[in-house]
Amino acid sequence: MDDYARDRIASKLDEIATDKWRDPPDHLEPLQGAPHEKLRVGPFRLGIRVNRTDKLLYVLRIRKRGGDAYRSDDD
Repeated sequence: MDDYARDRIASKLDEIATDKWRDPPDHLEPLQGAPHEKLRVGPFRLGIRVNRTDKLLYVLRIRKRGGDAYRSDDD
């Protein structure tokens, strides 16, 4: 992953964490059969889990779109 992609992902995560008008889950899309939700950032798909109690976002995986980006790690 190049510096531009890393900066873009970091910027998007910061935007989600500091958005005063929307809760973090409002930025995410549910995935069927997955224990996490999806966040799209350019060609990358991030697996995100939200802990509302502790107000934390866990980035579980970052994969480039296509191929195995939507498959669970168990496949």
